[in-house]
Amino acid sequence: MASEAAAEILSQKLETLLHHPECVRCLSMEDLVKKAKEKVATIQRFFSTQDRPPKSMEWLGRLLRAMYEAEDFIDKFHLGEARGRHGALHVVTRPAAELVSKYELWRNLSNLVKKMEELCLDQYLKSKMEMVPASSFSPASVTWQGPKKVRLTSYWNLQASYLCREEKKKEIMRLIVGEAQGNVVAVTSIWGEQGTGKTFLARSVYSEAKCLGVESRAWVCVSAGMEEREFLFEILRQMRKPAREVKDMKLEEIMEMLFNVLGKVKKFLIVLDNVQPSNELLLLRLVGIILFHGQGHIIITTQHYNIAKTMDFSLGKRLFRLDKLNDDESEKMLASKLYRVPDGQSLSKNKDILSTCGRLPLSLSLLGGLLSYTEEHERQEPKLSALLKDCSGLSGIVQLSYQRLPVHLKPCFIYMALFPVASPIPTRRLVRLWLAEGLLDSHCYHSERKPTRLPEDVGEIFILELAERNLIDVVNWRADGSPKACQMPTCMHDMILPIASSTGFLYIHDTSKWKDGSDRDPTSQQEQAQLRGHKVRWFAEHTSIVRGGQGGGHPSLNLSHLLSFLSFDLRRSLLTKDIGTFLRKMTSKTDYSLLRVLDLEGVYKPSLQGVLHKLVLLRYLGLRSTELYSIPSAVADLHYLETLDIKHTNITSLPSSIWQSRKLRHLHLNWFYIDLKDILEACSNNVEALTELQTLSRLVIGEVTENSMTGQMNILTSLTTLKLFLQQSDKGTSSGDAVEMISRWISTGLTNLQSLTFGVIQEAKSAEEAETARGAEPQAGAEQEVGAAPAGPTKEAKKSQVGVLPTLSLAERHHELLELYLLGQLKNPIWTRLLPDSLRVLTLSGSKVETDMIPELGNFLRSLRTLRLLGNSFLGKSITFTANGFPSLKILKIWKLPQLEDVTIEGGAMPNLKEVEFRHLEMLKTIDGICHCKQLETLWVICRSDDPAFVKHLEGGTGDETILHVEKDTVWSGSMDTYKDDSDDDDAATTSP
Repeated sequence: MASEAAAEILSQKLETLLHHPECVRCLSMEDLVKKAKEKVATIQRFFSTQDRPPKSMEWLGRLLRAMYEAEDFIDKFHLGEARGRHGALHVVTRPAAELVSKYELWRNLSNLVKKMEELCLDQYLKSKMEMVPASSFSPASVTWQGPKKVRLTSYWNLQASYLCREEKKKEIMRLIVGEAQGNVVAVTSIWGEQGTGKTFLARSVYSEAKCLGVESRAWVCVSAGMEEREFLFEILRQMRKPAREVKDMKLEEIMEMLFNVLGKVKKFLIVLDNVQPSNELLLLRLVGIILFHGQGHIIITTQHYNIAKTMDFSLGKRLFRLDKLNDDESEKMLASKLYRVPDGQSLSKNKDILSTCGRLPLSLSLLGGLLSYTEEHERQEPKLSALLKDCSGLSGIVQLSYQRLPVHLKPCFIYMALFPVASPIPTRRLVRLWLAEGLLDSHCYHSERKPTRLPEDVGEIFILELAERNLIDVVNWRADGSPKACQMPTCMHDMILPIASSTGFLYIHDTSKWKDGSDRDPTSQQEQAQLRGHKVRWFAEHTSIVRGGQGGGHPSLNLSHLLSFLSFDLRRSLLTKDIGTFLRKMTSKTDYSLLRVLDLEGVYKPSLQGVLHKLVLLRYLGLRSTELYSIPSAVADLHYLETLDIKHTNITSLPSSIWQSRKLRHLHLNWFYIDLKDILEACSNNVEALTELQTLSRLVIGEVTENSMTGQMNILTSLTTLKLFLQQSDKGTSSGDAVEMISRWISTGLTNLQSLTFGVIQEAKSAEEAETARGAEPQAGAEQEVGAAPAGPTKEAKKSQVGVLPTLSLAERHHELLELYLLGQLKNPIWTRLLPDSLRVLTLSGSKVETDMIPELGNFLRSLRTLRLLGNSFLGKSITFTANGFPSLKILKIWKLPQLEDVTIEGGAMPNLKEVEFRHLEMLKTIDGICHCKQLETLWVICRSDDPAFVKHLEGGTGDETILHVEKDTVWSGSMDTYKDDSDDDDAATTSP
């Protein structure tokens, strides 16, 4: 497993090296790289012909060592270049050092070619290869699926996949909805053997908790050695972010805080997944504590009947056993998983397949995904029988599913094992981590090394294929229908992690208290001995690095070649000093590090002082939700940096030199002020500055002048995502001509946009206050802290009022625009000129449109899936959804329209509508025709008054399958809600498919 992934990684690094200027200028060097690539390709072809991994551990060991050594010298060659750029070598000695570096690279390549030739000539490999037809030697290729809207269209249909436990899901939901009033907590147990779909069933209920009146929820994957303090704090963290640091909180304090939270919510839901016998006392303690401290529901999933029985306090009424499926259910589920098989219906009735799967939902899902990507001749006898013969129960199907993965997907899939088991992984985060590790680069070019696609598109294709193969579950969706968060099934995680860890491919630091009461690292002694001989590539921290104030990283690990460091320890303050200590230890023997990924998302105020300038190869710096107030100015000197994420922090400024970056692709800010002049000057003075930038998110421009925008229509044209607010002072600092020029820049220059958030806000405060909110300007010095001012403009922005939007024309050139969010008044909009028909998501806020635009929008936005009409977007008294309008619409949200009295839905309008939300419509009297929406599943009404009149129309007008939820909300949180934008928040509430 690790050898195949390592071969793919080495192949990509050799491909990158082949086009390095040193290789292009030196024919002998180029020849060596090509020979090495050919030998690696031969080994990859050998692996691709095997349904099982080779059994010769000695040969695999030699192969793995050779590939690891090759990675080492290639990475160190690139490090040498970066060190030179940072002035690590004296000017006089630099030419000599460069000559030595070139010679060492040539020598190492020669040795690599020799070793790979020996491995390829090995009798073991040679005898196997002679048995394989030459036609099967073609390496797997990445199928290009065109623009994003084309790729997603084929996947949207999968969201409504067959749910084999539909009746049990409805029964559990009825129990939650019909809970008795009063402070009573009910417990539902779902139990069955591995693979029966317990977690999937619980996840389906959990995702629809909002529709069941649930106000707060938490999902906890319970580990065997989980402590009570850790367990309760995790529930508390998901219910409400604690204001205090966990290291200062005793168990009694956590319990008291949890009591207060649960006592205040109307209804809560807690899901405890994969409960084990060692957790029994923990569960009883939890139920005993919160039983009379709130109204809520606990769902547990377990493989153990005794656990389910112990937690059954309802005489079996809340005890759900999941058995294997019957033949009819098995056939339906298998047919739903054969995405790419024309004869899927007949294949799903194959008795041999059903017997192999044992009528387990997980086995059916995995085998269906595997067969979806097999050639037609392999699905015919006798090849199908041979394929099924290799499967032995669930474990055999799991292994074969991984073994049959194309080589380019294997390292990406293994990388996912760094995340905690059963943990949702944001696709945004995952793709950019893959990108930083170089796992996508070689799939973006054709033979002449000319780019044919964006690596982000390649990463998205990888996720879609893994989902279609059912090797990952999509657990969260964006409004446009694309996967937002995914996770690896527990059985796949359990298979991959030990193998990848034992070969030094990755390492998980996860010390915890085990059942015997001792503190120890779960890595076995045998694995630790193996690890000492390897240089760990990918390192994930699941608990504190420093235990009891002593030590650093694992003492037996060789971290000199660490490429990725990810931390998932969210306990506040425990890693403030530890991260810096760990990173300094990692670079203590050398001046610089090979680290490419430093992902500290969610870690509380990590210390980067004195460390960041050593990470010269860093490509990904994730500081989202770290609560940092500043960032070292050395971040601007990271020439290879591709992703910088400081969203949900207190950072209020960046060094101005960051805008000169040539490699930066994704920049996530936190709605703070940036002087547009800095960006324009950087792009004007350096033609390569920001030419790779794809994402510029949550940016506020404070001042714009017409002169500064003149001649700048060609900047940032590579952007695919832009979230920009133009803030005007109460005196109107920005001239009308300058605003219109920004509009022309967006309309004519940024034609590659896929997502656009644009708004004009007016700030009623003095210029001195605005200047203070912008934060301190960066000062000289390698480690000067930038943005130290704690008062962020995000808080001040809540006082803002929406302004008038300039005229936008997006329909003609923005053919890839899928998501549009407009904040501000629209004056006499021409909708067919403003909106492209490619839109999947449209959000309007503060638009103040007076005439009903719904019939026109419904007529030409045929692909729209989500429509949000937020505060003051419409000032008329009635809107009508006409027949045949919005044929693809699934989600409709109408908020705070002060004059709206009547909503009419004609027959044939919105035939695929799934979810509707009416919020704070105080003047609304009638909603006619809701019965025409036959697919409607959930209908939300949130209002200030008791029993608004129009609710009676809804109670009698909805179908039997529609859940109507009416909630009284007397608090309106203000104008900020009218333009709240969480479209890229991967921890936001699940979007209904």
